[in-house]
Amino acid sequence: MKKLLGPMLYTTTQPSQDQWSFFVNLYLSADAADAARLPRLRLRASEGTVLPDTVVAPPRLVADFSALEGRAAGLLWRWEVTLAREDKARRVTYRFEPVDAGEALEEVDFSAPHQPPRPWSQDSLGTVVVPAKGALPKAAFFSCNGASDAKTWSSVMRMKRPFGCWMDMLAQHEEPTEGGFELLMGGGDQVYADSLLDHEPLVEFRKRELEQKLNRDFGPPKGFHEQMLARYVELYCERWGGSAGIAPMLARVPGLFTWDDHDIFDGWGSHESLQSCEWFESIYSAAALAFEAFQLGALRGSEKPTRRRPCEGHYLQSVRFAGAECDVDVLALDLRSGRTYRRQTNGKMAHEVMSAEQWHTLDAWRQEHARRGAGKPRHVLVLSSVPLVHLRFGPSVETLGGDTELHDDMLDQWESVAHRGERIRLMVDLLQLAKASCCAVTVVSGDVHVGARGLIRSRNPEHVPAGLAEAAIEQVTSSGIVHPPPSMLQFMGMRMLAEESVDDLPSYMQTEMLPVGKSRYLRERNWLSLRVEPARSKTSRPKLWLRWEAEHTALSMQVVVEPPPLATMTGA
Repeated sequence: MKKLLGPMLYTTTQPSQDQWSFFVNLYLSADAADAARLPRLRLRASEGTVLPDTVVAPPRLVADFSALEGRAAGLLWRWEVTLAREDKARRVTYRFEPVDAGEALEEVDFSAPHQPPRPWSQDSLGTVVVPAKGALPKAAFFSCNGASDAKTWSSVMRMKRPFGCWMDMLAQHEEPTEGGFELLMGGGDQVYADSLLDHEPLVEFRKRELEQKLNRDFGPPKGFHEQMLARYVELYCERWGGSAGIAPMLARVPGLFTWDDHDIFDGWGSHESLQSCEWFESIYSAAALAFEAFQLGALRGSEKPTRRRPCEGHYLQSVRFAGAECDVDVLALDLRSGRTYRRQTNGKMAHEVMSAEQWHTLDAWRQEHARRGAGKPRHVLVLSSVPLVHLRFGPSVETLGGDTELHDDMLDQWESVAHRGERIRLMVDLLQLAKASCCAVTVVSGDVHVGARGLIRSRNPEHVPAGLAEAAIEQVTSSGIVHPPPSMLQFMGMRMLAEESVDDLPSYMQTEMLPVGKSRYLRERNWLSLRVEPARSKTSRPKLWLRWEAEHTALSMQVVVEPPPLATMTGA
């Protein structure tokens, strides 16, 4: 039996202040089909003692990729763990032990294709942190875990510390005085799949004229979908495996991940008419199945892979953490599966970032959140893979880029002229959520390869809680954890072409870019740490603290968000 990838931890809603639950996944070779022969999951306290009141559910098969060709064929198994929470946070360790003491688990190294499997040892596995009763999880947020082309990836690998930010996050997690992380959030581009487009028969397809690409008679060869799925699965095994980069944190901290274009390929959703060609539909389906298995932790509906189609279904996720003084909800938007365009009756193109089904789901979640009532302060974290507030390229710049390779990059942004109406709708929804639920809403985003801070303001009475002069939503952008920042010359050129002043919007709203430390942007690899601190007095409220953790610079600045007083709550 061979381990192809893992362990990987995933978070779930935590409605109880007395228990802590998470999932542990292992991707094993196709011969691991008998649940009775799977390795046993064992948990221990950090000092090695047996943990009382620990429940490990029997393993469940959540993705069956055993029919794939090549060494990526395997089975994804899930164990659900429930631990009792104590008065203080504690650390636990876990390991997988073979059922038969004489049976050795082997590990396949996908980064070294010609190396034989080696014995799998978990002696160096670090700790999982279980928060104290009533405490809220300390979290880490990241985005852009890779590079979009071979040249950039080679430059990363030549760095002295190619995974320096991951090393720093791991060091913080393992440091006893820091307390460790209990939640890992990925804001998009957890893998970069663009290299898959350089394989046959896609090389020949990309040479064709647009008219031929759209011709259904020029479809992909038989088995193309399965071939692409095998490549995506192998990519996850390569990029998420080993002992460096993202793998150690995946094995230590329960995760929640949304996706962005590079988890499919660069610019997915912004290629307009190409979205409907049979080749792209097959690529999307393969990427979506791999995303479900390894980023969501299980295939939707059945463990058997079946076709996924763009704009059919979505991956909007929400989890809730109940605390003694404060609750935290995390809402992860899906800005890729429904991103498309449609031609109106007048012949003009209308672009959409989120499908009608996603808007309906978001509306239902907002109503449910408001109905819970505000018996205690609440924070809502909204993960948006693309920033709502960032550099604005005007119509003339977008028009100039329309006939170049920058076209999809322009359309990718919330600030694009094509998406500004939908962007206002989302901002209004979030402002109304904050008022109806009497909560603080904070947007966390990635994508742009620099750290940044934005602010959404409104003086509209429909958005402003009673007793306050205006409503405000902070946005904190952290990007990227592996992808290098743009050069000074590149970034200066972007800023010269863009607007970054205060933007006056309809409905008495404004957006504004604010400094990150001494500069407006953090042009340095980075990630984000987040924590909620208890109220220090009867008149204060639990505050959310967000801090950029930069690769080279120690930033003293933090963003602090405080929920509104409960007395300001109005009806939902």
